[in-house]
Amino acid sequence: MGCHGVDGETVKRVLIVAYYFPPVAASGAMRPLGFCRNLPAFGWQPKVLTTTPECVYPVHQIDQKLGVRVPETVEVIRVPYIDRLQQILQYREVLRGILKGNANQGGDGKDLKNEASASSSQPGTGRPTLKEFFLDWAFAFPDRQCGWLSQVVRHFQRIREKEMPDVIFATGGPWTSFLVGSTLAKQFNRPLVLDYRDPWNCNPYYSFSSRLLIRKSQAVEARVCKAASHVIANTVELRERLIEDYDELRGRCTWIPNGFDRDVLPLGQIPAEQLDGLSPSTGYELCHFGTVYGKRTPRVLLQAMWELFQEGRLKPEAIRLRFVGGWDTTDQECERYAAELEKRSFLRREPPMSHSLCLEEMQRSSVLLVLQPDSPLQVPAKIYEYVATGRPLLLIGGEGATANLVTRHALGVSSPNQLAAIKVLLNELATGARKLVHPDVARLNRFDYRSLAGELAAVLDVATGANESS
Repeated sequence: MGCHGVDGETVKRVLIVAYYFPPVAASGAMRPLGFCRNLPAFGWQPKVLTTTPECVYPVHQIDQKLGVRVPETVEVIRVPYIDRLQQILQYREVLRGILKGNANQGGDGKDLKNEASASSSQPGTGRPTLKEFFLDWAFAFPDRQCGWLSQVVRHFQRIREKEMPDVIFATGGPWTSFLVGSTLAKQFNRPLVLDYRDPWNCNPYYSFSSRLLIRKSQAVEARVCKAASHVIANTVELRERLIEDYDELRGRCTWIPNGFDRDVLPLGQIPAEQLDGLSPSTGYELCHFGTVYGKRTPRVLLQAMWELFQEGRLKPEAIRLRFVGGWDTTDQECERYAAELEKRSFLRREPPMSHSLCLEEMQRSSVLLVLQPDSPLQVPAKIYEYVATGRPLLLIGGEGATANLVTRHALGVSSPNQLAAIKVLLNELATGARKLVHPDVARLNRFDYRSLAGELAAVLDVATGANESS
């Protein structure tokens, strides 16, 4: 196995299964990119299996500057596929238009969108409609990206022996990536390493409306974990939960956090006058980069600011908010608070920007805001880019993996997503009773992908060694 490098040393090959990969500017693309850029220094040559940007679901921004960061030595295999559910629903809309005597008459698309997102139903209801069950079972299991699996299998049917990797590394979600990795590992007779960027069946953002499909999903996760030579979690808390759920993983489940690429976002770039400028006298601007959606809503934070303003205890000169990115919350109360705060210069909302520009704006920020309520096992991937800037973090969501990370490494301050607690924190910051300080640069080196890739290489070495000895 492996191939010979320029110095005669054997370079081992890893196939990285990453549904999200540059130039797709998804947060899930940053981890495989960081590994790709740094694994060769540890004797591993990566090859990436992904899909084409136009096939990615849900639709993500394309950032060509991000794509340039992929090393020329890394081969990227892009296997396109068709989202069968979306295609069927589009055919239905065309047919409806024809039957109505107008091929262009298909409504405003809302019905199609609602049906296409059937798998996002709340967990545990146990009473899905027959249509919801069928759509989930046929087109969204284990997720909406499921159509990619068959196309990948077809693509790799006639692979030559010399093209086979030494190990398969699959990062998820989507969880179809795990099925792709498991299938190829069996086909190639190679060890499989699974990489959890998020929880799977214990994820508050992932579930089915049918108890039958929930049990089926849990069984699939158990099967692929059992087949894996090694499992990696990106938080300590998720690693502990996986071992609790699958005791056979004890001894072959590791924690490797997400990180940042020092070549792209080196530490210590912040001018000294900015580093010294954090004080109540200049005010704090809490900057959030990325989409606001679902459970990741700032409603309680906005309510706290509004009430402090109404009570005469907060002015925009002391604390204000800046949101850069999509604003996809459907919470009308949240929108009402946002509009009122905007009128009074407490808040500004800006459209999405390129990843490279986002990094520059993060570095110019006063304080970086993290919204992570009700997610005890997860840490948002972008937090590590926040960390790389050396700016202090303010976390709303004072429980679980993200809060533990902020506390453990002294990255900033956190508060539970509770009105009274947030008001206390904001008031303390506004009055100077509490101050935000910059993290210690030495602590941040733990999250450099140069270091993290070495940890992954050690796991790959063990996986291939165990495979050779078995």
